[in-house]
Amino acid sequence: MLSFTTFYNYSVDQKITEDKNSEWIRSTYRIMLYQDNGGNLVITQNPTLWSIPNKSNYVPQQPESNGTVDSDTVQEVIEFLETFFTFYPTATDKELAYYVKNSALPPIGKDYIFSELINPVFQKSGSQVHVWVSVKYLDETTKATQLSQYELTLEKDTNWMIAKYVKKK
Repeated sequence: MLSFTTFYNYSVDQKITEDKNSEWIRSTYRIMLYQDNGGNLVITQNPTLWSIPNKSNYVPQQPESNGTVDSDTVQEVIEFLETFFTFYPTATDKELAYYVKNSALPPIGKDYIFSELINPVFQKSGSQVHVWVSVKYLDETTKATQLSQYELTLEKDTNWMIAKYVKKK
């Protein structure tokens, strides 16, 4: 992982009330963040007034299954992923080592209950299977639904293992 500095824009909506009159005001700011090799962030420039950003016309490319993964392998991988994502939220480094190579995914230490895999997409590349999947969890603390997106590369030795997690920049 490379260290880098980047800018982020954000807006704050506030309801301003004076006497019996109220009005919604939106203020937009830009901050500069530095991310080190460990993924840690630090604000290097305080919030500065900025213009409201416009919506981008960018449309992300959606991956599609290309028929390179047979149905038996798809079923094996789905079973592996369901098992993994069921225990992943509370797993320790030691427990993750049975399912994840080279610490590709860090422990998260959250009280989430696995609900389902959403729209998994599979592509085979050599002996590896590339998987794009959303995982639906219930957060036991807040009772909110949590959707997490993963792009994973899986390898099979005696069992399936997550060899790589692709981080989105």
